[in-house]
Amino acid sequence: MRRGRVLIVDDEDNIRKVLREILEDEGFEVEEAESGEEALTLNGRKMFDLVFLDIWLPGIDGLEVLKRMREGEFSPYVVMISGHGNIQTAVEATKLGAYDFIEKPLSLEKIILTAKNAVREKRLQDENRLLKTAEENVVLIGESPALKSIRRLIDEVAPTEGTVFITGENGTGKELVARLIHLKSKRKGGSFVPINCAAIPDELIESELFGYVKGAFTNAFKNKQGKLQLADGGTLFLDEIGDMSLKTQAKIAQSP
Repeated sequence: MRRGRVLIVDDEDNIRKVLREILEDEGFEVEEAESGEEALTLNGRKMFDLVFLDIWLPGIDGLEVLKRMREGEFSPYVVMISGHGNIQTAVEATKLGAYDFIEKPLSLEKIILTAKNAVREKRLQDENRLLKTAEENVVLIGESPALKSIRRLIDEVAPTEGTVFITGENGTGKELVARLIHLKSKRKGGSFVPINCAAIPDELIESELFGYVKGAFTNAFKNKQGKLQLADGGTLFLDEIGDMSLKTQAKIAQSP
């Protein structure tokens, strides 16, 4: 399965080549552009999940490209890269909708981690938008006694404010049940935010769940909302929660 489609926009051939190689090694589908004009043309033809965009470009500069790319409803996430970064530029890029801001020389580990996180969040955002316009298509198909029993349970627990623990083997539809509970609950106007606890390393799970503030670590140029904040007023679905450390489970249990 394709991990995501990424566009690299930089007028330096070696930068584009290095980024392309490491991202393709991670399973991303990658395309390149050496100018802002070429980037906008490609973005108009294809749906990209993520764009790594240099600020200093010949012709249209990166900030103007960012502004135009972020105009669409399903626009790509954009990570700004620059060898001449400063706080003012980073703030301006953030106001225009940049997902992140990375300074050169580029940390390849940071690039890979940012790409994975950005594509995951982008798809979650798109999924929630589509979900809100097609809620009637989320159904549990079947008339067996077991499925009828599950439907009754969904109807019973959905109106409550209690935490729901869904069990079952892989592929039995636990996330579908969670979505139906969300859609039948008082929180259906909020976001449904799934997170695969088994796919995130222990050292990163807390920042994914609780977020971080600007300046918390190197390259943290802006505040980042955690999944708990994104799910506020909606539903947080913790898939494979048993693979999460007991320490993190305890912190979640104590969260309001």
